[in-house]
Amino acid sequence: MAALYRILILCVGFALSCNLWAQSREFGCRNVDGVWQEKTDIVNSAFLARYTINADSIWYSVNEYDGLNPIRSFGGTYTINRDSISIRIQYIKRVSYTAICRDQFLPASNQWSILDEGTLVTDTLPAPQLFVLPIKIEPKTLVIDDVPFYLITDEQQ
Repeated sequence: MAALYRILILCVGFALSCNLWAQSREFGCRNVDGVWQEKTDIVNSAFLARYTINADSIWYSVNEYDGLNPIRSFGGTYTINRDSISIRIQYIKRVSYTAICRDQFLPASNQWSILDEGTLVTDTLPAPQLFVLPIKIEPKTLVIDDVPFYLITDEQQ
């Protein structure tokens, strides 16, 4: 009888561990590829801040309404573990030379803007910077660090 009881406990333990393993695999296999824009899934005259994610890389593009920011994007690699995303930033893309102008279409910076007269430069960081942020994955929404990002396309741009 004691042997049967031990076998039963082993079987229950094995079933539970298999179930937990399957749940962790299911979470890790969710496809988050696509372009995810903050606050809304509607694209107007410009994009808001957004993440572009594919199987092995992630990059973040700044809000295009902020015309004074010479940084255009940064990116690297990522991993998702249950309720967090680890982002390893490896590069920054920025405009090398800028001039100031007024632009009526950029209300976020009181119509001040920089001209993209320079070239787009990619600065590789000497060492990747790691950020671990909370994430919630829903069918058409990623909530990263309590900010919702909406899937605007599952095609890479």
